[in-house]
Amino acid sequence: MTTTEMVFDFLRKQGFCPEVDEKNGSIYFKYQMTNFLFVNNSNDNEFFQLVMPHICDVNEDNRGVLLEAANEVNKGYKVVKVCLFDDSVWLFFENFLDSSPDVSDILPRALNALQGARQEFYNKIR
Repeated sequence: MTTTEMVFDFLRKQGFCPEVDEKNGSIYFKYQMTNFLFVNNSNDNEFFQLVMPHICDVNEDNRGVLLEAANEVNKGYKVVKVCLFDDSVWLFFENFLDSSPDVSDILPRALNALQGARQEFYNKIR
């Protein structure tokens, strides 16, 4: 079973309503009113990438402040990256897995890490 299949199965068993993107096999779901994306890395089954997309708009006026806040959060979190993509800010939880991962262990931790990093980011831009 691939990591993506394990994640989908875990989410379904936990009562989420995951949806698979037919084009790339990635999984979309909501958790606590927030959108998440589990990226299907079919060429690297031992790479775990969970994304919290578009948490903040980027414009000419706030770009510098957002970059500084992203840098601060990135320094404080081990496996979370805050990235600016054109007109929005995204958070990434990325980790290497062993050959027999237990997604029931890593997925809740990834969700908590992303939520904590988002809150830290929001605190820094205030």
